[in-house]
Amino acid sequence: MIYQPPFWQEPKKTKFESVVKEIDGEKVILEETYFHPEEGGQPADKGTINGYQLKDVQKVDGTIVHWVEENDLEVGDPVEGLIDEEFRYYCMRAHTGAHLVYGAGRKVMGEVSYAGFDIGETKARIDFETDVHVDNKKLLKLEELSNRVILENRPVRWKVLDRDEIETSDEIAFAKEIPEGEKVRIIEVEDWDKGVCSGTHLENTIEVGRIRIEGKKKLQEGVTRVLFSIAEEALDRDYKDKRSILRVTESLETSIDDLPKKIRSLHRRLEDMEEKVEELESEKIEQQMENFDKYQCEDFNLLIQTVSTEDTETLSHKAKDGVGSDEVMVIINERETLSVIIGVGEDVDVVSANNIIQSASQEFGGGGGGTDHFAQGGGFSADTHELRQSFIGLIK
Repeated sequence: MIYQPPFWQEPKKTKFESVVKEIDGEKVILEETYFHPEEGGQPADKGTINGYQLKDVQKVDGTIVHWVEENDLEVGDPVEGLIDEEFRYYCMRAHTGAHLVYGAGRKVMGEVSYAGFDIGETKARIDFETDVHVDNKKLLKLEELSNRVILENRPVRWKVLDRDEIETSDEIAFAKEIPEGEKVRIIEVEDWDKGVCSGTHLENTIEVGRIRIEGKKKLQEGVTRVLFSIAEEALDRDYKDKRSILRVTESLETSIDDLPKKIRSLHRRLEDMEEKVEELESEKIEQQMENFDKYQCEDFNLLIQTVSTEDTETLSHKAKDGVGSDEVMVIINERETLSVIIGVGEDVDVVSANNIIQSASQEFGGGGGGTDHFAQGGGFSADTHELRQSFIGLIK
């Protein structure tokens, strides 16, 4: 006998009467139940049995088992089941919505396979097995096509087939772990999608209301997860985005239609300003480093200077490329914490930049390192003068 629970035929029925068939503590089995178990990506229904709160519903060895809070139910007791209507309807909309998104995926990405599905508290997700890169344009197209099908008010039907009948079909999406020889239930959105499914569904697409694609995540090579919200949740997110866009347009004194043009203009101005700031910062560094304090040592010249900049890249290039072959260059950068860059000329073999940084770290804390000819460090617990004198002493 094929498993055909009554909620397949009457998914909107949220109040029913039954009799306790078996009971073991919190585990209750009814002669007939309309509670949907956690199965196929759809969460367990919420609700009560004779007023006792339902904690979970699972299918165990083909039988639907209810976990009910501490109760005084006994075998043979007549019971009334009340299903949380709002949550059930949300699951129905999300489950039918997933078939719309999957059908859209076939249109947008071509050959795809089903890799998973789940309904969360506010969003659902469907996993596509595809080698196609799913970018934002494709996500937008998924949303557009799904919502067009909603408005077309297409009927949603179901039927039972042998697994062998669907195995060779390219039209029917199904999980490959379904055992051979079993009969399976097919959900069909007219001329849009067919798939094996055990969940509760709407009778037409228009009841889904709205589908909003929230984003995507690449799970592994060849598998992309698409997140979506439906109905009121989707609309709430739409309105939230619209309010944010309106605040932006008011701030920029433009319209929604002209917003992209305005943003491009601001972006160009920002790039110009950033380029100018870089030029000014470079000039500032050059000015700060014009007059190094110089010390004549036996085999080399020591150059030391203090600067203040966030442009550490320029300082690094200066210490690497600007140091003379017979020079040791020390640049102390005064920021929130002191940092030091040391360059050693190629002809100087009596000074190691890395050893100097390590010695400073031992004396003042912090850390850093590098090679004999270039090293940098920071986090020193010292003031600029103290650090400067220490480096002069270490090098000379």
